[in-house]
Amino acid sequence: MVTAQRTKEVCQIVRLKSTQVFLVAGTCLLTVMITLLCIGLMTRYEVQNEVANVADVDYWKDRVAPSQKIWYDKGIDELNEALRSSKGPQYPRNVRIFLVQGVDGRDLAALRFPTRDISQENENFLWDQFPHLVRLKNSCSQQFPCQVERVSKALWSGIPLDRVPESPTDCRDLVNATKTPLSILRQAQLAGLRTGFVTTQRITGSTGAALANTHSNYECDERMPLGSSKSGCQDIARQLISGETGKSLNVIIGGGRQMLSSLVPVSKWDPVDELLCESSDGRNLLKEWRNHKLRESKINPIKFELVQRTDELESLNASSFDHILGIMANGDLSGNAKAPSLQLMVEKSIELLKKPGQGYLLIVEQFIQSGMDKRKELQLLNDTLANLHKDQDALTLVLLTNAMYPKPTLDVSEETETIEHLSDTFNASELEMQQRLYQMPSESLLFARGPKSAIFHGIRKETFLAHAVSHVLSRSRTKP
Repeated sequence: MVTAQRTKEVCQIVRLKSTQVFLVAGTCLLTVMITLLCIGLMTRYEVQNEVANVADVDYWKDRVAPSQKIWYDKGIDELNEALRSSKGPQYPRNVRIFLVQGVDGRDLAALRFPTRDISQENENFLWDQFPHLVRLKNSCSQQFPCQVERVSKALWSGIPLDRVPESPTDCRDLVNATKTPLSILRQAQLAGLRTGFVTTQRITGSTGAALANTHSNYECDERMPLGSSKSGCQDIARQLISGETGKSLNVIIGGGRQMLSSLVPVSKWDPVDELLCESSDGRNLLKEWRNHKLRESKINPIKFELVQRTDELESLNASSFDHILGIMANGDLSGNAKAPSLQLMVEKSIELLKKPGQGYLLIVEQFIQSGMDKRKELQLLNDTLANLHKDQDALTLVLLTNAMYPKPTLDVSEETETIEHLSDTFNASELEMQQRLYQMPSESLLFARGPKSAIFHGIRKETFLAHAVSHVLSRSRTKP
């Protein structure tokens, strides 16, 4: 009887202690859950109410020159404002920028809504469906010379147009390379991203020159002043092929063979463009590019290819290569009747650039010259975008600019000149006045879709593009 009573007391004690342990454990678990919930709510609040000051906004601070950093820091104010309205924590791993030279908002409105044939349905382009749009101011409307080379450098380096360094005439006085402003393309390379440049123009044009960080106004040796050559200056073509930015590019596709080689094949479908520079120093920069890659492959195994015909590009298994140089015309691609389509060039470029765990920056330039069928050219871009492989990690930007700038010799912009000569202007015919007003530089339109596309809204400075792309790529996610 005593034994049974003792057993009963022991069981009651054990039961009581088990209950106490359960209560303590439950309290601890509840505390941990509440703590995690608070952390989650705080994190979500901070993400939704993103950046508050300069220290929080990332870009490649160690990748830009001191003379360039001051303008990136100033541009933070615009980024702060844009990022405050940007929802969602996702950043893109890849950025694809399509630059259309020769079309602005006025053209787009006219081409989107045809009026001559009322039976034809209104046609919206694919970028009209992009969720975000920003207007980039054009500094060419201000009172200082506006050269297309400086416009490109302002756009791709993030430095205001009036502060873009002049190209040196004596390269013995050239500033140290570490202090030279770097394009967004070079910044991406230094940060470990793969990069590509595709153009329907020649690769030595103003866009290619700015992206490759060249410091010359001459596309090849033919037109360089003798004094500049003797002081060690190099033309754009040589800098692009032998410079660090050009050598690091994974993809270069465009025209410009006559700037890169003194002896080029000539055919009825691909003649030499006599209005453009023609190399005359006996160079063969295509061969130099191949030789450089051969030397590099002995140290770091890489696969590379030089292509110069459409069929070569079509048959290329681009995903198995590390570098492609495609020179598809003697001059601009518009001068070669057998040049590859924009869609083919873009598709092959993306095939090569896409690698597991590594992001990329691809810049595509479509140059629409005066006299071209603008509707047809825009339709080619529309088809190219429509056939792109869906990539949820990619930020896609379409930038439309009229590409009409005053000649380098003018001391004032076209708009200023028109205002100063209103009396003469109004004495002209109505058609002449319309043409003159139409040729004034207009603001550029930038359509955006994809992760962080919401930061592209409102009216921004032309430097905003470089600052914004630098920021989003510096925060890119990397996935295996």
